[in-house]
Amino acid sequence: MTAWNLPGFILLALLTLALGGIFANSRRNPFPTRLLLAALLLRIVGATVRFDMIRLFYGGLADAQRYFRYGLDMAEMVWSFDPRVFSFGFWFGGVRWWGTSFMEKTAGVVVSMVGPSMRASYLVYSLLSFTGLYLIALAVHRHRPGPGAVRFAAWIWLWPSLWFWPSSIGKESLTVLAIGLAFYGYAGRDQRTRWLPFAAGVGLAFALRPHVGAVLGLATMTAFWLRSWKKPGPRRIVEGVLAAVVALFMLSSMAAQFGLDSADLEGVQEFVTYRTTQTLEGGSSIGSSPHGVAALPMAFVNIWLRPFPWDVHNVMALFSALEVMLLWALALQRRQVVWFTLRHWRRDRLLAWGLPFLAGYTLMIGLTFANLGIIARQRSPLFPFVFLLLTGAGAFASARLPQRQAAKNRPAAQRPAVAAAVARRR
Repeated sequence: MTAWNLPGFILLALLTLALGGIFANSRRNPFPTRLLLAALLLRIVGATVRFDMIRLFYGGLADAQRYFRYGLDMAEMVWSFDPRVFSFGFWFGGVRWWGTSFMEKTAGVVVSMVGPSMRASYLVYSLLSFTGLYLIALAVHRHRPGPGAVRFAAWIWLWPSLWFWPSSIGKESLTVLAIGLAFYGYAGRDQRTRWLPFAAGVGLAFALRPHVGAVLGLATMTAFWLRSWKKPGPRRIVEGVLAAVVALFMLSSMAAQFGLDSADLEGVQEFVTYRTTQTLEGGSSIGSSPHGVAALPMAFVNIWLRPFPWDVHNVMALFSALEVMLLWALALQRRQVVWFTLRHWRRDRLLAWGLPFLAGYTLMIGLTFANLGIIARQRSPLFPFVFLLLTGAGAFASARLPQRQAAKNRPAAQRPAVAAAVARRR
């Protein structure tokens, strides 16, 4: 395995840049070539840094190592054409086929393709997460093509948490891919949902984390029903009903997989308490968490305000704290856009999906995780929708912002003072 480690990674990295350069210069890519290549280069850097950080600072003791070892065993079965690997029962048999079990099998697929190179496997997962981010940016670009969509792509492709955390053999990378597929499918083309990529995204999310699949279903139901009341019609009503069916199915399936015979309030509270207790260990623990109604605002505080400066106890916590501070500085700078977006988000197709998903996912991880290290990793899939809020999706907000902000966003040649000066010169 060691002999193949670095050479396999280098070959895959060179192939990634070569194919990425071809795609970046093709007509199918609406984004600047340099931006796409820079994003791919960051995926290579992220996979390298994540691998070496786990190897050097944690002695290789991480879930990624367990997934890779299982992947090696499964790859041997694939290479020997063992029929068990290709059976339905191998993938979905047993009571708990989802979660870690499903993740181990995806690792087997990756190792079967790239060989016994753990570094190369890291890079594959990093590229899978970037595929999800590319689909999110593409959905925004198709919704409203222009400079705003390109700026949105730059934010989500270059933001540190999105090229660092989902760059290893782990659930975060595939979760970003699943969310990207679901969002791209929902956004569709010409206001029509593409149900195949949407179903693939929701299904993948459920196989990794059933609660993520449930949040995707609820966000979709919310978006469809909000849009249906705006312009009611047969197609909108049918899609709204279908979205409601998907959401209810995801919720009931999640309850069944987690052993909640009835998804009542008491059962959900017991589950949340159990999951929170599991993560109250280690130096990054945030201590006891409030229960009841008080837990709801604290979920948002823990996810989007922490770590506080006094929570910092290592280098990773320092970077996480700086990232949160930068995010709030951006929100303050773009407060007019944020306020306008919050008032009118129901009018935009993408924001009608993105903001409910952002709120639902924040509550989900804020209520069930009590460790800042885990929270920093778990919140990474949410950053695209934070920038959806900060930029107004690069869509409707740029057309209807207050006049002062809209004037700042216009090219210099289109501003009244500049136009008058040009006219005088002529």
